[in-house]
This record gives sequence, structure tokens and C-alpha cells, in this order.
Amino acid sequence: MNEHKINFLDVIGKNTGKTKEDEAIEKAQHPEENITDCPYNVCDGSGMIRQKNENGATYVNFCKCYNDTVLKQKLVNANISLDFLNEDFSFDDGKTKISILKPKLVEDELKIKKKNQTKQEALIEEDPNLFIKRHFSIKEETRTPGEIFKSYSEKNFELINQNKKPANLLLFGDSGNGKTSFACLIGSFFLKKNKKVYFSNTEKFLNSIYDKKVDVKEISSKYDVLILDEFFAEYHTDSKWAKTKLKEILKIRDELKLITICTSNGNPKEFSLLYGQAIMSLLKGTFFHFYLERDGDGRIEKMQNTFEEFGF
Repeated sequence: MNEHKINFLDVIGKNTGKTKEDEAIEKAQHPEENITDCPYNVCDGSGMIRQKNENGATYVNFCKCYNDTVLKQKLVNANISLDFLNEDFSFDDGKTKISILKPKLVEDELKIKKKNQTKQEALIEEDPNLFIKRHFSIKEETRTPGEIFKSYSEKNFELINQNKKPANLLLFGDSGNGKTSFACLIGSFFLKKNKKVYFSNTEKFLNSIYDKKVDVKEISSKYDVLILDEFFAEYHTDSKWAKTKLKEILKIRDELKLITICTSNGNPKEFSLLYGQAIMSLLKGTFFHFYLERDGDGRIEKMQNTFEEFGF
């Protein structure tokens, strides 16, 4: 192997920051001479293809394996699994259905069922499905999840490029129905569009702010797309502080026209009881609410495949 073969990370600026084409030309081999490391058998493994135009001038084209490596690094930086490297919105196993909740301009009246019962007591006892029907109109989507999330992502990409306010997204439902996977799929879409994306568990995200490892304004404004997983499941010894910071994060991102995606095993009634009117106003006023329902548990299904792979 040629000792001058270029390093991927040099190209994308992670080691030496070398990104100039002349440096790539000096180090890259002719792809036909020694094809060994390129998974597509196109380049020499450097990610570079040196070619000449009609005038004899040399120029460099990037191989698909180079683009794959750049995306891998972006996924790592975004804290998103490399499983999403080659995934796109065409994925659909036909088991997940989505209902879209549209907030009512005026919510229906809460029914007080017991004598001398306070409104808060009635709210606590109210069935979560009745709460949803009071606050939202519900549309059961006939499109596949892939079609829905593709449309959502493409429209938001268009809006942020026009410096217009995008729509945030709250995915909720039971465990194992693909909320986190779909959120990461959206994140991968924006990474491929050269947008800054970050995925974090909500509790860890808040703790990093609480422990002063990061500045709330800086971390809230740094990413074009912020994915907060396990929203509502966050626990903090200072719950008042946590709610204040969560409200601050959502407001900062809304004002800066940045996309926030949250996933949760909770439901709108639980959100209302925990977060109160101020945060609920932000959730209802700036987020799409998608309820995901799946026939079976996706995690268990994947584990069944793992059993088969191991021959167990």
C-alpha cells in the first residue's frame, strides 16, 4: 500500500485539518493501481479519485466511501448510532401507525364528577384519553411513518433555509414503538444536509447544565436540530430548577428558529400535570404532537432477530 495514502480524518479536518484539493492530489493514488480498502472498489481507500479534464488539468472527485466516512463522523459527533448511516425514510414494516394531535383553540370543559371536587383533583383523576380529546382534535394518518417524517423533514429543511420558523416535534407513545429510531432518522436526514444535530437523553442534558459543564444559552443555540430523548422521564432533585431551564431551552430555540424534537413514553395529560401551563403552552403552540402506536414491541422483535443470528 502506498505510504502516502491520504487519511479520511485528515480530509474532514479531524486530525490535521487538511482539506485543500492540492494536498489531496499530492497524496492520493490512481484508483486503478491498488484498489483494496474502498468498499465500493472505486478509489484506493483514500476517498479520493484523481482525474483529468479535457485540458489535462488534474482535479479530485470524492468517492462514495468518503461521503460515508464523513457522515459516520457526523453521526458520532451528534451522538446518534451508526445504525442510521444507511437508513432512510423508505423503511417501514407496516406495524407502526401515527395519529396527529391538533390543539383546539378552545379546550372542552373539564367535567367535575364528584361533589366538592376541585378542578385539580378532577384533572388528576381524568382518563388520559379524555384529556387528549378535550384538548386536541385527532387525525389518524393513512400515510406510512416514513412518508410522514420525510414530508416533515423536507418542509422544515426548506423553512430553516429561508430563515423561517420550523415546526418542532413531540413523539409520544408506549415503549418499543420506534420513537427514538424515527427521531434519529430525522437527525440523520439533517446531518446529510450539513445541518448541526445533537441527540441527548433529556435528564443527562439537564444535568450537564445543572453541573455547569455547559452554558444553557450556548448549548440551546448551538444546534440546528436538538433531539431530547425520554422527555418527561427526567428526574432532578431540584424539579423547579429543571422546569425553569426546560422552559428556557424551548423558548431560546423557538426564538432562534431552531428545530427541537422530543420523544416520550408519557402523554399530554402527564405533561400538563408535571410541567404546568407555561411549558404546555410552548408544547401546544410550537410542537406537532404525534402519537405512535405499534403492533408489537420493536425492541423485542429486534432481539428475536439477534437470537436467530446467534443460532439460539
